[in-house]
Amino acid sequence: MDDLNFRRTIYAEPNCDSEEVKSAAAEDPSKQEFWDEIRQLDSAITQASKVTVPEDLAHRLILRQSIESHKANKKRGRVHLALAASVIFTFGLSFGIWQQQSTQYIGEHALAHIYEEGNGYAMKASADISIEKVNTQLASLGAQFTQRLGKIIYANFCNFDNVRSYHMVMEDTDGSKYVVFVVPHSDKLKLEEEFSDDKMTGQTFNTSHASVVVVGDKGKSIEEVKYKLKQNMLFSA
Repeated sequence: MDDLNFRRTIYAEPNCDSEEVKSAAAEDPSKQEFWDEIRQLDSAITQASKVTVPEDLAHRLILRQSIESHKANKKRGRVHLALAASVIFTFGLSFGIWQQQSTQYIGEHALAHIYEEGNGYAMKASADISIEKVNTQLASLGAQFTQRLGKIIYANFCNFDNVRSYHMVMEDTDGSKYVVFVVPHSDKLKLEEEFSDDKMTGQTFNTSHASVVVVGDKGKSIEEVKYKLKQNMLFSA
């Protein structure tokens, strides 16, 4: 076997079991050395590809892509509004649009986060997470619960408009679900005490370290959930 055919065969199948290839390598030390190098490289590539992927990586990527798409669509809508406006008001409208783009309403983002997370996996969760586990995670945000508030079916950190926040879903005895976000204070997020759309309603309250957002189905009273959170959440000084 000539050198060209030998190399083509090895490139195509580093672990080739051909007798012709074995014979050529045995007769020519340079071919054997080349074969050994290619097999080592192939083995290294195989090992490098065996990287453990976090279980929720797909959900995180889908959620991030969905929220960015939501924000991009809203920005495009604002640009179109500016182009359609009268030239007389161009400066005023441009300034207003700049203010809107630089500040995100916390309720608006909370609703987008819930609707556009990958396949709604948080709302579909069925776990029963202990308050001890929740407090262990919340400790990094300087917060904790003094007692259990009900069944917690989902709890994990999330990206809330590029602010590392905490996302929790609670389930009431009648099956009603309430989403809670604990969001560290950010100049980019404007607080609104109440917000809603045609499906969901929400309320917020401020603490010394973070804003707490509570969201539930429209028609459901979230006052009680908000009250329990305010009475049972502690933040470090």
